[in-house]
Amino acid sequence: MLVFLLVACFPRQNLIEADTASGADDTAGPERVETRCGDGTDNDDDGDIDCLDSDCLGTRTCSDPGDTGDTDDTGPTSEIDCANGDDDDGDGDTDCLDSDCAGDAACEAPAECWDMESNGDLGFQIATGSAMGNEGQGSCDTANTADTFIHWTAPSTDTFVFDTVGSTADTTLWVVADTCEGTEIACNKDTLGTDSQVSVALNRGDEIVIAVEAAGSWVLSAWQGECPDYSIGSEPAITGTTAAGTDYTSSICTANPMSAVSFRWVAPSSATWTFSSEGSDFDTLLMLEEDTCGGAEIDCNDDYVSASYGYSLVSTYLNAGEVVAVILGGYEGETGTYVLNISGG
Repeated sequence: MLVFLLVACFPRQNLIEADTASGADDTAGPERVETRCGDGTDNDDDGDIDCLDSDCLGTRTCSDPGDTGDTDDTGPTSEIDCANGDDDDGDGDTDCLDSDCAGDAACEAPAECWDMESNGDLGFQIATGSAMGNEGQGSCDTANTADTFIHWTAPSTDTFVFDTVGSTADTTLWVVADTCEGTEIACNKDTLGTDSQVSVALNRGDEIVIAVEAAGSWVLSAWQGECPDYSIGSEPAITGTTAAGTDYTSSICTANPMSAVSFRWVAPSSATWTFSSEGSDFDTLLMLEEDTCGGAEIDCNDDYVSASYGYSLVSTYLNAGEVVAVILGGYEGETGTYVLNISGG
């Protein structure tokens, strides 16, 4: 009789302790959850004991696969959750820094949103291709043409120019900051004919995505610096106006500023190349500089022939792929419609 009274007056100790620890009413029945995952008892009376109960998933006692409820509490021997911010196995490496998480979905690099990687390349035709999809649309184009996204990282702090000169297709060029869903920072369609050009100021390490919209084959070039004004690839002739030109002074053929436009030109082969302004309707000045504006001056000419509008002409030997800046302006600030002719090879 005494044994019966003791049992009746004092419920099972493990239930009282478990309920108290979990905040449950210690005068009530079983716990609402399995609170002791290694005591061999079905604490919440749901039919599942210890590690067989879903309440125990992820606990230190039940971390080992196939564990059915041993009483050791030494903790997991591997990282059991690769995204919880904890060093589950106590080896000093947390989540994806732990080799246990290799291949875990939580540690996979985010999918790249771009089609091509350029790695901050500079020069003529750093990328070529044809339309790859239709992921977006620049603000300067309403045609919603198929596009290709190129990831590019600024190699230094400067202004960079991107162009599609030499593309066979009509192009639109636009740039967004950071990733494909970033803010648009530049957009252009048809600066020169059907070729496009954009200019962006970046800090070293800035990442951008350059979108080329084209219905066919395209090429992309990248240049450092704001001058020359336009890239013309290896075109043999171009025409336009110097009305919106900028002041430029040559140290060889004039000391007076000239209202000029400047062009980046790439030699298609090794040869002596001749540049002339014949056909322009004003008195011209023509100058060549190495690589870019402000580079070493190669040659300068005012009047190659004496005439009402004496045209200018300069010649130089260039290796295939060599880049020059061609500066075309007006004598003592004259402006007008220019013709730039390039021959050689």
